[in-house]
Amino acid sequence: MTTLTTPEFAWFAEGLLAALVTGLVLALIVSSLLLAAPTVLLNLNRRLSRWVDTGGSLQALERPLMLERFFYRHHRILGALTALGATYVLWRWATVYERSSVIALLDRRWIAGGLDWIVGAVETVVVGLHVLILGVGLVILLRPSLLKTLEQAANHWHRGLSSDSLDAVIDSVDRGITVYPRLSGLILLAASLWSLIALLPVFVQVLGR
Repeated sequence: MTTLTTPEFAWFAEGLLAALVTGLVLALIVSSLLLAAPTVLLNLNRRLSRWVDTGGSLQALERPLMLERFFYRHHRILGALTALGATYVLWRWATVYERSSVIALLDRRWIAGGLDWIVGAVETVVVGLHVLILGVGLVILLRPSLLKTLEQAANHWHRGLSSDSLDAVIDSVDRGITVYPRLSGLILLAASLWSLIALLPVFVQVLGR
């Protein structure tokens, strides 16, 4: 059984431990500043805090993109490419594909359990799908107007959820720290020290390797 204690995953455990220790040391520094000089830290936080409005970018995602004009203008090229692609797949399937090669890749337990029918089912789905794609490609090439009814039935614009909630400012933690800086520093200091003490045996074990 592969575990994180094996040599292959030792680097992952050591990197995770280093990231945790680094974060806890930074928490100790921040908590110390909150206890000793909260004004300095709050002023620094105020300077670094910048609000980036993403409303304009998110609204661009909600605008419908109409491709019908391009589709009908170049229907011969699109239809020909679609039909040729499906024809090529079916031709390769008929001339190169061998079921025995695929069955040989299956686990013996699959064959013993009678699950080799899955290969035939996949073959039927793949061939049927490409025959359908070939038919759609020929319709696009020769009579794209036949698809207009289907297009009108399926082409409905559904407005998604509002993105206003993503632009909301969540500053309850900042307000709490601003009102009670030393209490917040004391809680953060106690939590980071407790975490470092809990990780100390693991850290010593890693260094002792």
